[in-house]
Amino acid sequence: MKLQHITLSPARRAEILRSIEPRHTRLRWTAARILLAAMLAVLLTFSALAATVPALREALKNVLGGFSEQSQPITGITVEDNGIEIRPVAALSSSNLVRVWVEVQDKTGDRLSEDMRVNGWLDYERDETAPVVNSWTGGAHIVHYDEDSRTALIEIDNIGRPIADGTEVNVSFSSFQPSARAEETVDFPREMLSATGLKNMTEDMGIPLFVDHILLIPEQTPCELEGSNYARLSSVGFGEDGKLHIQVAFLGEANHSGSSLSSHATDARDPEQNFGGGRCFQYNGQWYFDAVYDITPDDLPYMTFSDLNGSYMLHDPVEGIWYFTIAVETADEVVYHPNVQVGGALVEEIRVSEIGVSARSASEGTILGHRPTYAMTKGGEKLYLTDNCIDGGWSVDDMNDPSSSGHAHDQWMFDEPLDPSEIVLLNFDGVDIPLQ
Repeated sequence: MKLQHITLSPARRAEILRSIEPRHTRLRWTAARILLAAMLAVLLTFSALAATVPALREALKNVLGGFSEQSQPITGITVEDNGIEIRPVAALSSSNLVRVWVEVQDKTGDRLSEDMRVNGWLDYERDETAPVVNSWTGGAHIVHYDEDSRTALIEIDNIGRPIADGTEVNVSFSSFQPSARAEETVDFPREMLSATGLKNMTEDMGIPLFVDHILLIPEQTPCELEGSNYARLSSVGFGEDGKLHIQVAFLGEANHSGSSLSSHATDARDPEQNFGGGRCFQYNGQWYFDAVYDITPDDLPYMTFSDLNGSYMLHDPVEGIWYFTIAVETADEVVYHPNVQVGGALVEEIRVSEIGVSARSASEGTILGHRPTYAMTKGGEKLYLTDNCIDGGWSVDDMNDPSSSGHAHDQWMFDEPLDPSEIVLLNFDGVDIPLQ
């Protein structure tokens, strides 16, 4: 695939915005493969790790460590929107892990930073031959930022969702926002909380609405916040949804997406209870934050509200649509079905790849991740994996029935590549699981 310098028209960007929001072979280390591996390692050093900026090329080499051979070089893909160019350079995958590295360069200004917020994600068809997993983790973070070229090396990943070799992975980014921020704590007139009959926003007002967070129409109870340089009250009280809202408007350099200001509510009857959440939105050019609490007017006498705590973004995000697709090559692996009990959990499946280990077990109470773990090689070497855990969680088997049975999924990375057939035993929390 070669997609040379794609620039999206406004019409195509709008169209995309409306639409978005198995090989498991055993590795055989033949002489030919060893020779090929050596050749590939040399090529990776000089070309496939070819981030175009030398500092980023070195950063990519460092983050891959000994896994350069198992990584997949990506060249010839360039996508651009709003003056930001993205170039994927490498990927590393196993049957339950996808990591992609991209260069992100500002071609027209200096709008990026080493601490910016990155809104990006991976999407792909689940491996239908693998057991169902309904919960996984993912995200994007900056590996390195080169100020001279205004270019960042960013890693974006998805951990725990099964993927087959050759699967096409869609890589998307929607914004980059420097994290320069200000914070403050201010008091607010709590007597305003008892206001009732405030109007909720409707679909015809042009703001996407969610069932679990109805927004108040802004500026129904406008009020200055004494001592605040960054925010004022907009609409405070109970809306038509029957819930309490504290909605604020942001001032000056804090008038950006991602700013927030809210109060923590405590119920004297149940101090451990948590209330609601918040949502930032823009209306008529003004940014607001609407904090909603699952509280009724009858609850107010029992509620205590903290001072307002604000965290303000001081720069606009660079927004756009950056999208490309790559076919990933997963690392070779061996699959085992030991059916061994560990602390009451039946360990049903173990996958050992060149880059790590994943385990599937049938008990939420005994998630194996972050417990003492090591692997044993044929030569008797212990490889301690406890601190190498990258995933440990629980997933129900039926998303429509949260009370249904489920499975724990845990995953660890090796420190360096291994022939998976070399691993003969795993030990989870003191329990041996023989593999061969």
